[in-house]
Amino acid sequence: MSLPVDKALRKAQSHIKAGELAEAEELYKQVLSKFPKNKKAIQEYQKLKAGIPSKGLSSSEPPKEKVQELMSLYNHGQFDEVLSKAKPLISLFPKIIVLHNLVAAANSGLKNFDQAIESFYNVLALNSTDAMAYFNVGTIFFEKEEFDEAIENYHKCLAINPNHAEAYDNMGSALKAQGNLTAAVEQFTQAINLKPNFAQAHYNLGVVLQKKGNLSEAIKSYEKACQIKPNYFKSYLGIGNTLKEQGKVDAAIDNYKQAIKIKPDYTDAYYNMGNVLKDKGEVDAAIDSYDKALKIKPDYADAYYNMGIVLLGKGELDAAIDSFKQTLKIKPDYAEAYSNMGNALLDKGELDAAIGSYKQALKIKPAFADAYYNMGNVLKDKGEVDAAIDSYKQATKIKPDFVEAHLNMGSTLKDKGDLDAAIDSYKQAIKIKPDPAAKHLLTSLTGETTKAAPREYVEDLFDQYAAKFEHSLIENLEYQTPKIITDMIIKRHSSKALGSVLDLGCGTGLAGLELRQFCENLDGIDLSEAMLRQARAKDVYDKLIHGDIAEHLAEADLDFDYFISTDVFIYVGELSDIFKLIKSRNKRPAKLVFSTEHAEGKDFYLEKSGRYSHSKNYIEGLCIKYGYHLSHFEKTKLRKDKGEFLTGGLYLLDFDPAE
Repeated sequence: MSLPVDKALRKAQSHIKAGELAEAEELYKQVLSKFPKNKKAIQEYQKLKAGIPSKGLSSSEPPKEKVQELMSLYNHGQFDEVLSKAKPLISLFPKIIVLHNLVAAANSGLKNFDQAIESFYNVLALNSTDAMAYFNVGTIFFEKEEFDEAIENYHKCLAINPNHAEAYDNMGSALKAQGNLTAAVEQFTQAINLKPNFAQAHYNLGVVLQKKGNLSEAIKSYEKACQIKPNYFKSYLGIGNTLKEQGKVDAAIDNYKQAIKIKPDYTDAYYNMGNVLKDKGEVDAAIDSYDKALKIKPDYADAYYNMGIVLLGKGELDAAIDSFKQTLKIKPDYAEAYSNMGNALLDKGELDAAIGSYKQALKIKPAFADAYYNMGNVLKDKGEVDAAIDSYKQATKIKPDFVEAHLNMGSTLKDKGDLDAAIDSYKQAIKIKPDPAAKHLLTSLTGETTKAAPREYVEDLFDQYAAKFEHSLIENLEYQTPKIITDMIIKRHSSKALGSVLDLGCGTGLAGLELRQFCENLDGIDLSEAMLRQARAKDVYDKLIHGDIAEHLAEADLDFDYFISTDVFIYVGELSDIFKLIKSRNKRPAKLVFSTEHAEGKDFYLEKSGRYSHSKNYIEGLCIKYGYHLSHFEKTKLRKDKGEFLTGGLYLLDFDPAE
């Protein structure tokens, strides 16, 4: 630099007046390169960079237009610009609180939380009684999930300003996040006492009351939030969720719809409505709701997961697997998605792949009792009984009251021939829960014969079995009874026109597929809704009824030519009521055709399998008692069991209506 410092600074000012800012900046840089501590050069250079004129303004405050510019930038979300333009201003005006607040807010907006806290501490260094600074620091700590620090700063805010309702509200949210629900209720209540029309506090109080199980009061809080703020969509979601817990599913759906009406892109409302529809059994509507959530938020892992659950229940296994894969693409550590994908692979018969999926779930979540249980089921299906038993033991070790694991372990031990250990497992299940299935299976091992398997046992068995029923029965067990029994009927029916037929225990509709072409009308009834869904998909029945066979026979208007039942009486045992009801209530001469697991002897018997076998003598006795004529009987290979065919009995009975 050739000029003396004073002359250089004066010349820089001349350049500024002439609008030659680049030349002025270069002179200041030259001065500062030789005299870096020159206060005047530093100050003037900073003013130049901040765009502040050198004359006509107080040196203690920044120009109002500069502060307004920063505020405008902040309000438009241009946080980086705020930081860039505020830095030189703070160098010139280090004691101006609004500048520190703007820098703190911009850093917070950029998730630069530590820098934001530092700026708010600068505010507090200038004014230790600034309640809002403590409030803002608390809010940043809350976002960082450092809840103790958040609560500490809210307390400091309230020590200065005891009427700060928002601080009470935020402190309640921090306490809720820590699980301290009772203290959270106190804080939200205090916020409402200070500010009765504080909609957010009413909503937050509703959330905590719902978590505490105080559902009626929760709804009141949500409704109050809606009264204050009619478009408060979150409150409608809260009301819907609470009504769902109360079992008021239709009212819940109405509230989800209201939330969506206010906020059409409200993914959580679509998702929660999907969950309610799923629970109602309206599976297609549930899938549609999940789809809408995913169109708005394509990375919604839980929506993909629950859609997978619904598709799995429908038996759409490939689609279910795709949904679980999408879930895992978004959230790779979603152990439950791996476990349920394993269930879908199991239902497809891909047993090794299913085991691989369960192992992946356990790698993520080692104490995952359901994954061990499900893997035990696959190993049982593969015939690896020792490995299956070990998996069930792992499940019960993690979850000692896992009734289903004790039950399936008992069944596996029974298959292994270890009957004493099986009895112990069933007894353990009954000790945990007086479960009808456990009692039935235990009875089957003690030599006692009951009249029928419990309804709950049969319904649950086939609800779980529905998706893999046909693959397992036809492919693995070589089951052909529906075809065989249809052929037997047609051979003995000259016109091959069967008239009106009732399929008792229609299951997935295998018999319906064989019979449809010969029927004028075909109705079906089954205890398992999951099995009926499979039957509906075949579109061969004129009418399908969900219910108990005996109850239906006792109540319905019976006017059929044929009553047909394949592999159903193996879960009934005592057939007297069914024979009596059909004979006494049907309006026309008809035939009763059915299959049994065949037994020698004079009665029916509860086998160790938990199923019933019937002797020909027993059926003949019923025919005599209730007025049926045994037109045909033959033995058949019913299906495989442990690699060997079970012997079945096929019966065709004629009867006239009761007089």
